[in-house]
Order: sequence, then C-alpha cells, then structure tokens
Amino acid sequence: MKNLHSLGLSIFIALLLSACGGGGSSTTVSTNTTTNTDNTNVSTTASKPALKAASNAELESLLKQQMLDMYGTAHSIYNGCGGDFCYAVPVAAATTSPTATADTSKSVSSTNTQETDVDEADRIKTDGTYLYTTATDQANVRIFKTNGAGNTLVKDLPLGNDTNIRLTGLYLDSNTLAALAEEQQIYSIWSRWFMPSFWQNQQSQLYLLNVANPENPTQTAKLTVDGQVISSRRIGSTLYLATRSTPSLVGLVQYPTTEAEAAANRTLINNATLVDFLPDYQLNDGSKNAIFSGTDCFMTQYTAKKSYQSSIISLLAIDMNSATPTPQGKCFAGDTETLYASSDAIYLATTSYSYPSDTAASSSIAYYPPSITTDLHKFSLAGGINYRGSGRVDGHLGGQQEQKPFRMSEYKDVLRVITYNGDNNLTTNPSPARLYTLQENTANQSLDTLATLPNNTRPQALGKPGEQIYATRFLGDKGYLVTFRTTDPLYLLDLSNPADPYIASELQIDGYSDYLHPVGDNYLLGIGKDAIAVDGGDSGRGAWYQGVKLSLINITDPANPSEQQKIIIGKRGTETAVSQSHHALTTLQQGNNLQVALPISLHDGAANYPSGASTYYNWTQDELYRLNINTQTGTMQALAPIVSETAPSSPNYGYSSYQWSNDRSVMIGEFIHYLHGDKVISQAW
Repeated sequence: MKNLHSLGLSIFIALLLSACGGGGSSTTVSTNTTTNTDNTNVSTTASKPALKAASNAELESLLKQQMLDMYGTAHSIYNGCGGDFCYAVPVAAATTSPTATADTSKSVSSTNTQETDVDEADRIKTDGTYLYTTATDQANVRIFKTNGAGNTLVKDLPLGNDTNIRLTGLYLDSNTLAALAEEQQIYSIWSRWFMPSFWQNQQSQLYLLNVANPENPTQTAKLTVDGQVISSRRIGSTLYLATRSTPSLVGLVQYPTTEAEAAANRTLINNATLVDFLPDYQLNDGSKNAIFSGTDCFMTQYTAKKSYQSSIISLLAIDMNSATPTPQGKCFAGDTETLYASSDAIYLATTSYSYPSDTAASSSIAYYPPSITTDLHKFSLAGGINYRGSGRVDGHLGGQQEQKPFRMSEYKDVLRVITYNGDNNLTTNPSPARLYTLQENTANQSLDTLATLPNNTRPQALGKPGEQIYATRFLGDKGYLVTFRTTDPLYLLDLSNPADPYIASELQIDGYSDYLHPVGDNYLLGIGKDAIAVDGGDSGRGAWYQGVKLSLINITDPANPSEQQKIIIGKRGTETAVSQSHHALTTLQQGNNLQVALPISLHDGAANYPSGASTYYNWTQDELYRLNINTQTGTMQALAPIVSETAPSSPNYGYSSYQWSNDRSVMIGEFIHYLHGDKVISQAW
C-alpha cells in the first residue's frame, strides 16, 4: 500500500464508476480469438471497437440523440450523480536587444520525454542561452538570459487580456515559441474526467511567438480552438493536439427539472444543425471557422448506443511556423483520456466498462464488478493525420494521468500495452497486470492482438494479488514494470518476439518506483518511495511509504538484475515532483557521468506525533537534489542540494511550500538553473 496502499482511492474510484455510469459502453463484449505459435488463445479484434466514417446526416443524428438523452428529460435530482447520469460539481494571472545566438558548443539538457524524438510541453524550455518559462499565477511568458552562474529576467510578456486563463506548457522550435493556454477552472478531478459538462463551452489557446530576438519577442498568431486540450506533442515544426469538447447550445437548460424546460431543450436540439455541434477555431480573435466537416469525423461502435457522453474528440495538426496556423485533422464522437505518440503514429486510449445485463434492475449494482476494457485508436502521421485502426484490451491504464502514456509504446510497428486488471477490492486476482502486443491489420482497420502475458504457455503472473501498477517503461525490445503492495517487484520483460513475450526476471526490493529512467546501457534509475511493511511483514495489509527512494538497478544481465545502489532522501512526508511529472527530472550526459537533478520537498524535521512507520515528519525545505551517476561503474554520488525555500523557525511548522510540484531545472554546460515558482536560481554544477 502507498499510505496503506491508497485503498481509499481505489475503492472511491470503484464506487464512483458504480454510481455514475462513467464514460463507456453498457453493451456486451464479444471476442474473436486465434492461436499463436505457442498455442495460446489471444484476442484479435475483441468486439471490434473500430471507428467508422460518418456522413453529415449520420453524425448529426447521433449527436442530437445523445443531446436529447442528456437534456431532453426532466430530472428531479441533481447533486453530483442523480437521475440517469452524473454532472460536474464545482468545488472548492519595449526595447531592442541583440538577436539570440544559441551556444551550440555547450551541452544542454532538454525536456525529459517518453520518446527521444517526440517533444512534450513543459513550463520551461531553453535554447542554450535563454530560458523560456511560464508564470505561476499569470498568463505570462517570462524569459531569462543565462550568464554562467547567473541569470537576468529580460522579458515578462503577458499573453492576452483574459485574467482567467493560465499557461499549461511551452514548445520551442528554433525561433518559434508556442504557448498553450486554457481557462482556469476549479473542478474536482472526478468531474474533469468522468463528467461531460466539464468539457462544455471550454476553449484552448495557442500563442505563437517569434523569439529570434528573445529580449523583444513578437506574437505572430493566436489560435483558439473549442475544447480542452487532453494532451499534446511536437514532432519537428508540427504541433499535435488532442482536445475534447462537449456540444452545447445557447439557451440550453443544463439540468432541466420541469417538463417545460425539457420540452424547450428538445425543440432547441431538434432545430440545430451539425455545424452547431462540431468544434470551431478562431485565428487572432477573428470570426469562427469550422474545423471539420462530417466526412472528417468518425463514430465509435458504442456511440451508436444510448450514451450520456456526447463528447467530440479532435486530433489536430498545427504548423508552428505558419503565419496563419490552421488546425487540420480528424475527430470522432466518443471519449478519450490520454495520448501516446511515436514519431510515426498517435494512439488515443480510453477506458470503458459494462455491467452484467442481469444486474440492471438490481439495487445492489455496486456489488457487481464491471468488465473494464480500454479502447485504442491509431492515427498515422505520414502525409497528415489518417485513421489506421482500433483495438480493445482488458483492464485500464491506471488513475495517474501522467503515467498513462507510459503504459503504451510502439516499437517496429508493434504497440505494447500494460493494463491493470486487479480486483477493485484488492483480493484474489492472480495477475493484476497484463501485457498486450498489438499490430495494425490494414485489411479491416483493426489493431489485432499478437500475444498477451500471462498466457497458457507462460502463466507467470505480472504482480501479486492486491498489488497496484506503479512505474512502467518500454525501452527498445525490453519492458519494465513495477507493482507494489508491501515490496517492489520489478519485472523485466523480453519483447524481442512480440508474438511470444515473456518475463525475463523479477527483482524484489523495498519500496516502489513511480518513474523509471534509463542510465546508459546497463542501468535503470527508479524514483519513488521507500516503504515499511505493516507489522514488519506481509500481513496482507500493505506498507507505509517513507522518504523518497532512488534505486539504481543493474540490468546488464536481464535474467539476473540487482539493486546496485540506493539513496533514501528524507523521512515520511518527503515528496519529489518526479512522482507527479517526469518533466521534473533533468539529466545531462557528460562523458561517462550522468548529471541528475530532481526537485524535493524535504520532510526531515521533528515528528508531528509519536514516531512510528506511519508518522509524518515536519517540512524542512524545498530543494533541487543533485547527483552524479557513473554510467560505466554504476555508482551514485550525491552533491549538495540547491535550497530554494526553508521552513519557518517554528518547530511545529509541518507544511511545505505549495510550489515544489512545479519545480523544474535546466543544465547548460557546467551550470544548472533551478526554476522554483517564478524565480530562477543559477550556480555551477
């Protein structure tokens, strides 16, 4: 367990899904099977969740029916989950300067990404001389010029006049800086991902800036698209956005409680046309323009059924260097929750679930676990965005949004996916994790399953009953998986034959890793938490997590991995931003030395109640923890941390700064620059 293994979170998710109906199908799943070379039955096109092209009339009819299902009937209860569906409940910021010239002679770190040739948005980017950052409480781009162990703020540029927007990430491509922004909302995580009304009337902005002269940047374009950005990637000068929007109409009563309101809604919906439902875009705050026609859009199999999810998912490509950037791509009526991108393709994934049909009339539906599956849709990026096929696998991708893309990886045209299949009550599932390998079938636009693990020939479980999935990482033809309840089993997977993957080895060590990072060819760095088992052993109740743990794993011989070295930072309560976002980790290879930096909120003070495994310790300071790793010998050497903020002198002060989770750093040559809040601390490495 992670603080008793996050039992409450898992149970709450299960109850939420049980009560609210969630975002998927209620239809029965049928599966076609084939036999691979190991005589193992595997799914090929399970229930065929393929997207199909929609005509204008067909798509309009579907969206109208979904809108009528949601808004065309009066309901007497509206409080989170009521009537037939759930809805979102709201809960508790010029002078002329020299042209920039990046110093290419210096080694410079870059944003830590899942794939080396696919960039990801983050709150700091660098060209080797200037740092481009996002402000914490304003929609401002702040630009710092670095000078060895110093830095100077040279520009604080506000974007737009709307005080309700916030910047969510930056991209830098040569002299073009792209800033993504969205409306700042106060909604619970459940409303964001499970409630369609969260996505209504939302817009996302893309600001393009010419930074050839970083001290006097100029805005070249502002693009506004309907919908909220789920995720984004950059490949070359093309920016890819996955957005989600929920159709709405002016005058629509969101929660009709009388027949008169419902009747007015029905009239409004029936009189609308397709253009009223599909997302639009605006360039430089000009007139609205349609992004899609009906022929650009698809329908999922389950959207043909009655559904309370009327979302439009858009996958858009935007040329960052265009003076008039115009979004182009594809859309489908349905849902998606995450995006994974290789250099050749983008995969959109979403979890759906169904209950046994004989429980429909039961008042005890929460006792009937749903059948949970994940749909995968592949879009190639060659010559534009083109739909290639869909597949379905059992299980889901976990509850941490940042970790979901790492559950997927494409290698030599084969998609590898790890899903969680454990019971909601953490009891007896023999293998809580499952591996799938899938390959595109051009004949029927499907992603066919080549193999699963475990299977009849290779029955060894991935994880033990009651364990959850933590870190996953695919590197070439190898896969790495961390599951945890009392100890950290690290599974090394051999994927060299995608039709017959197998577990090469299993390593048992204390604690768990939230993130796995390659260190040279022979080592793997795990970043997570140390842990102490309840009652000192595996009592079935889990373990109490402690301080942050860095674990260097020797994977020279995949059949015999070992923990080469470990470092424990702080006591219980200590956190690292890397556990929330892999972008917080910064590395730079200098010869045989890998420089590593990660933000830490250190809790190393007095215990705030009698000591024990479950005791939290008071906050000491926020810092950038630094270490050198010799990639040849596998030794870690910690350096003095860079302290950004310390606790007040009061001995009872136990609360850390709120800023540590957004801390970042950049390495340029022999210097490091640490972004904490809106300030940058620079010094020699």
